[in-house]
Formats: sequence, structure tokens, C-alpha cells
Amino acid sequence: MPIKILLARQIFDSTGVPTVEVDMVTELGLFRVGVPNTDVKKLAEAVQLRDNNPAEYHGMGVTNAVKNINTIIAPELIKQNYEVTMQKEIDQFMLALDGTETRSRLGANAIMCVSMVVAKAGAAKKGMPLYRHISDMAEVTSIIMPVPHFTILTGGVLTSNELPFQEYSIMPTGASSFSEALRLGTEIYQYVKKTVISKFKMEASYVSENGGFSIPLRSNRDALIFLTDAIKQCGYIGKVEIALNASATDLFKDGAYDLEFKNPNTNPQDYMSSDKLAELYLESMKEFPVCSFEDAFDFDDWAAWSTLTSRTPAQLFGNDLTQTNLRRVGLAVEKRAGNTLGIRINQSATLTELIEVFKLIKTSGFGAVVCDRWGDTDDLFLADLVVGLSAGQVKCGAPARSERMGKYNQILRIEEELGALAKYAGKNYRGPP
Repeated sequence: MPIKILLARQIFDSTGVPTVEVDMVTELGLFRVGVPNTDVKKLAEAVQLRDNNPAEYHGMGVTNAVKNINTIIAPELIKQNYEVTMQKEIDQFMLALDGTETRSRLGANAIMCVSMVVAKAGAAKKGMPLYRHISDMAEVTSIIMPVPHFTILTGGVLTSNELPFQEYSIMPTGASSFSEALRLGTEIYQYVKKTVISKFKMEASYVSENGGFSIPLRSNRDALIFLTDAIKQCGYIGKVEIALNASATDLFKDGAYDLEFKNPNTNPQDYMSSDKLAELYLESMKEFPVCSFEDAFDFDDWAAWSTLTSRTPAQLFGNDLTQTNLRRVGLAVEKRAGNTLGIRINQSATLTELIEVFKLIKTSGFGAVVCDRWGDTDDLFLADLVVGLSAGQVKCGAPARSERMGKYNQILRIEEELGALAKYAGKNYRGPP
């Protein structure tokens, strides 16, 4: 079933920033994918191509990436007459067309969008759901439904409140199914919304782009007290735990961590060393039901990552640490820096590369979290990806806003389709003990 038509266009992500969408036509019909954007380019990510024309979209247009698909990738790919089930060969062909290590000539956003739509068409050709096709490509033999990370509170660089860390999320690790996890998450989220309205002004209930509430709490401990109380009031202590995203690179200054970095007049003598910050995490885990720390240290503070990993069984989740980059994942494995790593679609240039990263993560005994991105679209590919990989964890923000709820709803549909075969990761969210 070769490709008949491959056509790209510029659309807009959930934040109103341009991104790439691709239509593919085969004998089985039309397949469409919109690729998620990057918010801020990370060091080791594949390069998304932007127009850099300040007169349009503040330089963020993607017409050049679209042009590269329509005038280079599409005609060359169609000429090869590949079957759409030949994912690896197609991905390798596109990377060879690009010819750069960073995917900067054609653009990772262009290449990945085509790679994703090929996977959709390949699943149809094989007569199976997309998640099953992904499982086949990743050599995953049993399907596991993921534990979601629901963002509840936001701080850090995302807000003007005094919370130092970027996200305070909940993980329904004690649920019996994904559908129950979604129920617990939405119930707590709605309880928090009502609490916020009653304690603060109505405006405090307006959410950030990841769906979290930015409320005037003053410290990390205040946020953990607030969130623990919400879990308790809803009756879910023991079923729901807390995941903290420090996004510590935002705090990192001169080899130490400034937890009051929003204050321009902070004293460097008050900055925390890596050891002191680690103690704060360990104390938080003792006092509150915290089970996961994301980006606990700067992405190049390898010694701090390795030291804390050796001191706690809690999840240490490196997201900015490895950036879905095979080389950085290899370093994390070698240094035993963290025990869980993030996977983001838009940090790779092809689905084949992403699957290679996932395989290295899992064969090394690490957990995996499939994550959305700030500039996501309403495309549901990520939901099939996390189920197909049986990653065990998914992070799509709060149970709010359609670009996020759409993915949670798609996982819900997949669980319904699987019936008795659907196994929820639960307390084994990092993989088999």
C-alpha cells in the first residue's frame, strides 16, 4: 500500500503557535497528524525548523518546514514506493534526506510529522489499532495501561506566585484501572477548584496552559500541605500520591539552587547546595505522600542525580535530564542518574528513534514516562503511543483543556476496547519489581 498523496500545512497548537500538520492518502483513505511544538528548545533536542521571520508569528511560523515536506520529502518518498508498514526504512530514508545530526535542514517537526502519519497508515494497512502497531514495532508483548500524572498546582517559571517548583501533580497509583484513576484525578481536581474559589478570588481558579492552578502559596511545604489535604478530604489517602516537578534547571545559579529565584534581590549565600536540595526532597517524602521527583537537579548536575538515586527508592524522573536523546539516556544509564526517564514525541525526529530510546530505557531497568509538551495539538497519537509502548506512566497535564483531556479520553477508549486484557500499572508504574 504505497503512499498516493502526502500534503503538509501550517496549523496552530493549543497555545496559538504555528505547527505542522500532514495528510497522507493511501488506498485505505486519509490519515492526518499534527505534531506537537517545543516551548523552549532544550540542549539535546532535535531541531524544529522555524521561519524566523519577525514580521509573522513572532518568527515562529513553520512554512519552511511545510515546504520541505511538500517539495522534498513527499516527492522523494512517493518515488521510493515504500509500503507504509516499512516504518524503519521510511524513517531512515527521511533522516538521510536531511543529512544533519540535529535534523535541522528539513526540520524535526517536518520529519516527525511524516513519521507519525506513516505509523497511522501502517496500522490501518495491518488492520489493527495504532497502539497494537506501535507495540509490534517496539516488540512489546503485553499491554499495560499507564498511571497518569495529573497537574494540580503550578509554580516556578510558569507563575508569579512564590512556589519554587514548576508542577505539583497527583498520581492515582492505588486505582484498579485507568478509568478509576481518571475518576479519582478529576474528583480531586474539581475539589481543588472549588477550594480555590472559596479561599481566593475567582481569578485564582483560572488555569495555566498545562491546566494547573496558580494560587498564592508561599513555599513548597505549603503546596504539599494543600495537596495532601485535598487528597485526604476526597478520601483517597493511600490511593493517590504526589509527584513533584522541580524543573531545577530554572533554579540553578553558579553551581547552587536559588529557591527564591523570582526575587531579583536574592542573596547567593542563601542558595541551596545539591546536598541540601536532596535533603529537602527526602524530608518531603517522609512528611507527605510524595512518590516522584521530576527534574530534581540541573540537567548537567550528574553527581547530584547519581547520589540521590542511591539514597532513595522513590521515583527520580529525568525529563530535561535526557531530552529523549539516545546519547544522554546512555549517560544516565551509565551514571545511574535517576531511575525513570521521560519520552517526548517532539524531542526526536522519527518514531523509530523514539522507540530506540524507549528500548534502551527499559532494557536498562529504568521506568519511562510518555509526556506531552506545552505546545501540544488536539492529535491523539500520544495516547496510543503510551499504551503501545506499555510505558506505565503518562503525563499530559491537568484533567482540563481539550488538548489534554482528549488524550486521557483516548486511553479510556483503549481500556474499554481491551476489556479484561487491560492491566493497570498501579504501584508498579516503573515496571515489574
